[in-house]
Amino acid sequence: MLTLLVAASLLLHLLTFIAIRTLQSNVQQQESRHKKEKQAYESILNSILDELKEENERLLQAEQVNEKVSVNTRKQETTAVPAAYSEKEAEEAPHSADYAPPQLEEEKDQVSMSNLSRVLQLHEQHHAPAEIAKKLGMGKTEVELILLMRKNGNTDKKS
Repeated sequence: MLTLLVAASLLLHLLTFIAIRTLQSNVQQQESRHKKEKQAYESILNSILDELKEENERLLQAEQVNEKVSVNTRKQETTAVPAAYSEKEAEEAPHSADYAPPQLEEEKDQVSMSNLSRVLQLHEQHHAPAEIAKKLGMGKTEVELILLMRKNGNTDKKS
């Protein structure tokens, strides 16, 4: 009887050890997959940040050029204005400093949403990310990020 209890105890210890080892290996696999996904996100975000920095630099340079051109044209306009310029004409003339283009934030949001849906639609039609980016005039990394976030969102819902 004692031998049977010792054997049963040994068997239970062995099964417990196997279960613990299996769980430990599953946790390690999930951690490694998490690290890979994290690195993928970081690399995509870094490339997007680099693209944004380059675009900001280009925009700043273009703005500086536009400021120089507008300053030069203002100087030319002030020197080229005839003395007989009437007050009525001065009031009717549009002032570039007073003019502000209308804000199109709602349109930008709609464009972003339509780009998102078009990216997902083209992906469902089995187009490559580079091809989708080219068709929509977006960055390849932006398309990859959208697809990666969509993929991870779907896997989170399944678990």
